[in-house]
Amino acid sequence: MLITEDRLEKALRYLADTDDAIAEERGEMLRSEHMAEVAEALAYKSLEGSIEDRKRAAKTEKSVLEAWAAHFRAVVAYEKLRARRQREVLITELYRTMESSRRAGHMQ
Repeated sequence: MLITEDRLEKALRYLADTDDAIAEERGEMLRSEHMAEVAEALAYKSLEGSIEDRKRAAKTEKSVLEAWAAHFRAVVAYEKLRARRQREVLITELYRTMESSRRAGHMQ
């Protein structure tokens, strides 16, 4: 598989165009994790019983389950974007390797 200059430009453009998006997705992932932990703490605080009973009950509260579901959706969105960016980085690295080999006379 040869990487063309057009494909390299596409990869570089994608990386440049998604800088803000990857930061936003990471921020959302971290924020949603924090909010799930807050929801769990608030649920724990509102419950009665032993410490272990309260911990177990807090994890099954509807608001806590919804908060963790939102967090996992944020993780998926972040990981999808991160994987796509990593693939584009590999394209650029492959292009550099191919160009180096071409200049050294190992490829045409």
